[in-house]
Amino acid sequence: MNKQDLMDAMSGIKPEFIAEAQEQRGKKPAAKPLPLYKKPGFRRNFVSAIGALAALAMLSVALPNSSPQVAQAMAKIPGIGAYFKLVTFRDYSYHGKKQEAKISASHVEVTGTENDQAQKQANQAAKSINREITAETDKLVSQFKQSLKSKGYKSVTVKTSVVANTKKWYTVRLTAAEIQADSAETNKYYVLSKQTGKRVELADLFKAGSHWQQAISENIISQMRAAMKKDKNKSYFIKADGDPDGFSRIKDKQQFYFNQQDQLVIAFDQGVVAPMSMGSLKFVIPNSVVKDLYQAGK
Repeated sequence: MNKQDLMDAMSGIKPEFIAEAQEQRGKKPAAKPLPLYKKPGFRRNFVSAIGALAALAMLSVALPNSSPQVAQAMAKIPGIGAYFKLVTFRDYSYHGKKQEAKISASHVEVTGTENDQAQKQANQAAKSINREITAETDKLVSQFKQSLKSKGYKSVTVKTSVVANTKKWYTVRLTAAEIQADSAETNKYYVLSKQTGKRVELADLFKAGSHWQQAISENIISQMRAAMKKDKNKSYFIKADGDPDGFSRIKDKQQFYFNQQDQLVIAFDQGVVAPMSMGSLKFVIPNSVVKDLYQAGK
């Protein structure tokens, strides 16, 4: 991508980024072309172009959700994939003497893509995710309305949030917290690749036959044991330590996402691998454990 293309593509975001380029384009060419490195202003323009590229890298992470205009302008830049944002589609609340609910759910909207193929895949992924979010929130609202017939206490809170918005990944989490006789929280993560527009499952990331589940599971168990050794108040369910129902291996469709440092994070709902009192749990997997197991282009 040359400087001209970069500046034109970014015109929808920061007009001042192209001021110098416009000035340079207005100059008459020299009678005898000089080598690039000898041309007047080469050093200044080179540094300017590098600075613009650095700015572009930061903008690609910081700006996609700021406005539709920004997203559309960013989508025109070569090398940038799909952009997404959350749009609230349901707000339901109820406050009674013993029952209360606050349900705010959002849908994923595609705000721009690099090409027609990415657009198609991003639209398909968003529709799939939105169907699941709608079905889950419909179920929770229905269950809560049924609970109004009883005299017992019940509280339901549902929210949708962006967990991570990086150069490569856009991750949405649907969280449902219910309090009745006891409390329980469940989380569902939806991971979208900005490069392709596709929704990604954990298994999609790894080479066939790479034994990625074993490698990740062993690291999680190692983290659990280290945490218990450091803090006697922590306790995990580990099958290898004598718990027949304890954790031994992550699932094929394990909940996950990538954090802002592009590290794989494995997530567990409350009560799955540890007592309910420890809440929902996450384990950051070191890149050294998985980097050689990933598919090319991950």
